[in-house]
Amino acid sequence: MVIVFVAVSLFLSIQYYRTPSLYWEFNLIEIAITSIPLLFYGLYFIISNLKSVKHDYSYFCNGLVIYLASSASIFLSGNSDSVIFTEPFILDFWFFNSLFYILYQFLIYKEWKVLNAKRSIKALKENY
Repeated sequence: MVIVFVAVSLFLSIQYYRTPSLYWEFNLIEIAITSIPLLFYGLYFIISNLKSVKHDYSYFCNGLVIYLASSASIFLSGNSDSVIFTEPFILDFWFFNSLFYILYQFLIYKEWKVLNAKRSIKALKENY
């Protein structure tokens, strides 16, 4: 993970140093090389966590993978004007990005509730 982090940081630093105008443009390469490793690490964590008895941070990680997959695919579609025209309203890709972000926030909340429940059960056991 550290090697990939350093490589991505180095690559982006060089890219932005050589082409400073990328700060104000839609940079597809940046989106790809920052999102794809996170997706792979998230999937790796889910798979390795399935082998263990304890499933810590499963809601958070599943939400992260779902959100990053949808968000990366939307952002990698670029500045396309892809819009789904349906009557009586117009529905575009950014609406779906917002929905997946809300789902991700809900899964973070659910993870927080699970961890809080575990913590209170542990505190109750210690008191008795």
